[in-house]
Amino acid sequence: MPKEFIPTIRRFDKVSISRIKKTMSDASYLTDDLVFLPMSAEINPTAEAPRSIDGFAAIIMLSGEAVVQVNTKSYTIKPNMILFFSPDAVIRTERASSSAAGYFLAYSKSFINRVQVGLSTALPVIMHYRKSPILKVTEQDVHEILAVFRLMKLLLRSDKTLYRNEIIESLFRTAFYIISEVSNREKEQLPKQGRCEVIFDDFMHLLEQHCRRERNVSFYAEQLNITPKYFSSAIKQVSGKTAARWIDDAVILEAKTMLKFSGLSIQEIAYRLNFSTQSFFGKYFKQHTGVSPSRYKHR
Repeated sequence: MPKEFIPTIRRFDKVSISRIKKTMSDASYLTDDLVFLPMSAEINPTAEAPRSIDGFAAIIMLSGEAVVQVNTKSYTIKPNMILFFSPDAVIRTERASSSAAGYFLAYSKSFINRVQVGLSTALPVIMHYRKSPILKVTEQDVHEILAVFRLMKLLLRSDKTLYRNEIIESLFRTAFYIISEVSNREKEQLPKQGRCEVIFDDFMHLLEQHCRRERNVSFYAEQLNITPKYFSSAIKQVSGKTAARWIDDAVILEAKTMLKFSGLSIQEIAYRLNFSTQSFFGKYFKQHTGVSPSRYKHR
């Protein structure tokens, strides 16, 4: 491993995707938004000291065994397991067998927003990660995911550049669909939920059904037959995000998808998302994204 990847640190080293791609010779990457590379007991960015990845990340284990600490909890990962990391999680490999090998993937928050995975697709992954960062998969699952990665790697190094971003984003969505289906398949094996977790899960399903028409926290609390105060407290306790933030994120995701792919006018999209006027929709969209619906639609 290049020595410059392991500087002297006091607590933990925050690593950007840009830094990974520059220092790891086997890395395949798309700008500073997406990087993946093979890992082994010798090539492991978190072996010498704790790291914090500036983005989402995952390790797909192929052989051997490793014990990885995420924040303050240790997880044993073996072949046919995927370990997920949220942004800014502190990661350290406590130990790894000599035969330990897998793939490391990291992607930025802006990349996942740009890819626009729908709420119904992301929901099983969100709910699984909230209960456990480890996803057990089959050899066939791993074979399919790695096949997508290999195609991404091939195209990232090809001479076809005109639609490279769009192609890679489509392939990433393909891999995410596979992982989402596996997460949905494994949900019955997850630990039993407490009351607040049940409320959160029910809220996620309601949000998927109603986010195009309802943006009021009170509506969702009423559907669950609880007070808005208790509802908001339960959602924040379980997810770390407010119910209002979840609602806004879902609405913006729907808006982005419709602006890019529906062929509808901005006025029609505003109507379908239950905004009283196109102007109100425009202000709401710009407040949450930093750009106008028109600019986002045509860029």
